[in-house]
Amino acid sequence: MITCGLDLGAGSTKGVLLEDGHRVLTTAIVPTRGNAVDAGRKVLELLVEEENLLPGEIDYLCTTGGARYAFPDRHLQVSDITASARGAVFLHPGTRHVVDIGSQSSRAMSVSETGRVVRFKMNEKCAAGAGRFVDRCAKYLQVPLEEMAPKALAASNPKMISSVCAVLAETEIINNVAEEIPLPDILMGVFLSLAQRAHVLMRYVGIQPDIALVGGLVHSEAMVRALERTASAPVIADPKAQHAAAIGAAVLGFARLQKLTEKPTPLAAAQV
Repeated sequence: MITCGLDLGAGSTKGVLLEDGHRVLTTAIVPTRGNAVDAGRKVLELLVEEENLLPGEIDYLCTTGGARYAFPDRHLQVSDITASARGAVFLHPGTRHVVDIGSQSSRAMSVSETGRVVRFKMNEKCAAGAGRFVDRCAKYLQVPLEEMAPKALAASNPKMISSVCAVLAETEIINNVAEEIPLPDILMGVFLSLAQRAHVLMRYVGIQPDIALVGGLVHSEAMVRALERTASAPVIADPKAQHAAAIGAAVLGFARLQKLTEKPTPLAAAQV
């Protein structure tokens, strides 16, 4: 059986095809650009094209993310908190704590060995606590986004950002530039600032190993190092964890499909 998980996020839409609930066949990602339904359909096209499938050969489709209700072709929708936790444990079974730094919000979850969410805490109050803050910093520091992490890793004395508001944080960074603080120190300060805000959420739910980072920032070594420094613990950043929520949705879709296709147990023959 082939199940599909679609993560309809604010910044990007991600998709996964899963075979028999165990093997990731392929993944795809496109920018959402304000239209999650169109982005979801584009991701589906990429997935079936990559695996040379017909759309009808996908047995079950489960959506997650902020626009999960909007996708008309879904069979099931699940919360992104539930999906991210299940996807993280799928990728690394030892995971007991999940950090998800999304485009618009960050969250921390303690999870069971089966991927069930035991406790979670979310921050949606300000962009300074979410992944989009990195994008904004890249723009006004005029550093290509893909160069942010490599340059930050060269920092010798990171300049911490104390402001909890994105607007004030930007002003603080501008002041750092005016004071001629080295660019790598400013950039690493951005990642440490994000890590500190995530750490507040992590402590609320209880930090325990293994800690897994999910979302787009798994590809940022600077973000991983900042989290490890702040939490004083190793952090697992599987490259596939960018698609953790989509993977979790596909896993949950497979579980639901199994229940739907189970044959009822025949009644025992009547005793004569």
